[in-house]
Amino acid sequence: MRRASHDALRLIGCAALLVLTIEARAGDRFQPLDGKQIRARMVGKDITDGAHWSLYLRPDGSIIGSESGDSWTGSWKIRDERLCMTQPSITSLVCNQVWMSGENIRMRAGGDEKTFEAKVMAHQPNR
Repeated sequence: MRRASHDALRLIGCAALLVLTIEARAGDRFQPLDGKQIRARMVGKDITDGAHWSLYLRPDGSIIGSESGDSWTGSWKIRDERLCMTQPSITSLVCNQVWMSGENIRMRAGGDEKTFEAKVMAHQPNR
């Protein structure tokens, strides 16, 4: 009888762990953002890899970027459900599809382009 109780408790523990794992993975699903969602979740915040670079999307449509200690400015706008940005080295708009999962973000200019990942965080003025 004790062995059956012990096995039942182990089975319940495994089932609970499985449910938590499935829920955690469901939370990791990236969802595409439309223009309104991009504006609501990203404007006024920093997009950053946490160590090397960051982009601050200002509400006025400008970008303040920094990379390896150098700062630069650019602009952003939302066009056709994509986040479009300029940078000093690229004067034309580069438009990216945007997906988010929590604070994690994935952006890609087109289907065959490289996807880059970052985090969206509260703006850090001293970054």
